[in-house]
Amino acid sequence: MTDPSPRMNIIINVFSYIPLVIYFFVAIMLTIVAVASLYDCALLIAKLIVTQDFAKNLYPVITSILLTITIIVLFETVTVYFRTKHVPVRALLIAGLTGTIRQVLIINYSPVETTQLLATIGILAVLIAGVVLIKEE
Repeated sequence: MTDPSPRMNIIINVFSYIPLVIYFFVAIMLTIVAVASLYDCALLIAKLIVTQDFAKNLYPVITSILLTITIIVLFETVTVYFRTKHVPVRALLIAGLTGTIRQVLIINYSPVETTQLLATIGILAVLIAGVVLIKEE
């Protein structure tokens, strides 16, 4: 097989940097969102402490914390990509699991159809199996 021409090597190099640039901007956006989410968590916890209405204010605190965890896991996935040039599947499964648990908490507060509940249970089962079966990289 012949080596690609110099022009083709330049084109290949340019295209190989595109995912890196995209991940860089995703990392910046995730940083902004993570800081905002952490700030929101702090405000909700302060409100919970000040009002001492745990029954009303605990649910928003928990969902906000779970959202912050999801954002942090996604950010960690991006940073691992920068270091290793591959995406860790287990971290994405954990982010999906955290998001699904958040969804289950939302379902508890609203009426839901049986099919949606069964689909959520199925997704949880698949995500848990994936986290258990996929070895740490």
